[in-house]
Amino acid sequence: MTETTKIEFNFVHKDSYGAALEVAKKFVSQSLLRPMLTYAFHAKNGDMFATDSHRAIHIKNVHGLEKDYLVNPKNYMFATGTYPDLYRVMDKEKHVLAITLNKNQIKLWLQLFKSINNTLKVMKSTIRNKAVTLNFTEKNVVAEVKIDAENAFQTILPTQAFEVPKFNTISFSAEYMRDALEAHFKLNSEQLKIYFLTQMTPIILDDDTLVKTVVLPIRKYGDEE
Repeated sequence: MTETTKIEFNFVHKDSYGAALEVAKKFVSQSLLRPMLTYAFHAKNGDMFATDSHRAIHIKNVHGLEKDYLVNPKNYMFATGTYPDLYRVMDKEKHVLAITLNKNQIKLWLQLFKSINNTLKVMKSTIRNKAVTLNFTEKNVVAEVKIDAENAFQTILPTQAFEVPKFNTISFSAEYMRDALEAHFKLNSEQLKIYFLTQMTPIILDDDTLVKTVVLPIRKYGDEE
């Protein structure tokens, strides 16, 4: 009888790595003007980052590479280089918690912003940057889209809890918010906390466990700092 050889078989990455790399595709740059940003940064501590300078994602402890690498999520090419310090950019220490969503509400927000984004695709010649304005009232958080001086639509967004920040309105791209919410949905965030600082500083969405995303606001006429 021949002796069988015991073969060790170990995975390098976490189970969620495939989904994480797929999600990163939406956050890397589509332009070759900054080739570094077409890659997702894999830090040696297991964290993954991606950004196109308008939005960003940080996924914690998801890979098993022992050195810093850049990985292209579209063709899986590896590279090395100095990536922007997104730990600093995505620091929420000075931000204020304004909105908390539970898992079902994350899904509802995602569906709403998918619908808004699809609507604005048809109107891309009249609405710049697919802009949506978030309005805070005493009772609700309202998403508003102004098509022109006479036409607009609003929808109340469900929340588990919310506090009105130092300002009452903030504007951002419907597409970028959709992608941020989709990342949290696909990576199974159980809850989501949304932080603000000013109308022109990054909006931070954090599940306090695995995924943090950032969306840059859009400046609109009449916005106040």
